[in-house]
Amino acid sequence: MKKTKDLGLTPNQGRLQSILEYRKHKMIKRNDLISLISKYEISENPEYLIKSMLQKKRLVIFKKGYYVVIPVRAVDKNVGIDNLELNDYLLESKDYYIGSYNAFNLHSFTEQIPNKLFVFNTKYSFDKEILHYKFKLFKIKKDKLFGIMKDKYPYSDKERTIIDALEYPEYLGGLSEVLEKIKNSNYNKNKLFGYAIKYNSIKIIKLIGMLTGSSKLFNLLKEKKALNYYTTVKKTRTKLLEKKWQIRLI
Repeated sequence: MKKTKDLGLTPNQGRLQSILEYRKHKMIKRNDLISLISKYEISENPEYLIKSMLQKKRLVIFKKGYYVVIPVRAVDKNVGIDNLELNDYLLESKDYYIGSYNAFNLHSFTEQIPNKLFVFNTKYSFDKEILHYKFKLFKIKKDKLFGIMKDKYPYSDKERTIIDALEYPEYLGGLSEVLEKIKNSNYNKNKLFGYAIKYNSIKIIKLIGMLTGSSKLFNLLKEKKALNYYTTVKKTRTKLLEKKWQIRLI
């Protein structure tokens, strides 16, 4: 077991720090931490020891009942856990995927690297900083969880990334910029049309129709009588009245 450096820790704090690092804990639940303190007979007052470790910033509250373990080697905010792992602990679920700006970059629609993790999930909706990482979480219905690439971490595939970019263009420089980047890229049009129909949004179907000129989507909109009225898309950073697809961009 490696020894802790002189961090101003008491013997009990130092012993707990050593055990946490030896057991390679990056994150630990409060109940598990209390059990560990009792198992190794580190302190007769686990609650107080935990509080003192928080004060010494060897533990950081991540969410209720969870702590991030700050390793001895941590320098300049390098806490030994990255934003993808942190997100996994936050959601504790398979019902999510990483999308928007992160996926837009992954699929080479843009070379710009996001400074925030964009996550679509069924639990939370917030925009905040946890430790030194920035997160933007979108809460969506479970039936909207499709078009996901399975890897160590789930990302939206290329066609689903297009859907989300059209739904939330404000995070990617505005709708006109998003349309331009998609227009100059290769993707599976049939898959995109299928996703647009499954996503079940008139706005998205019209935008993809305008983008691709799809007769399939045009006929679908006609059947739904959705070409009898204009769909207004706000905050697009452009002005356009598209008569065929009945879209007003403002």
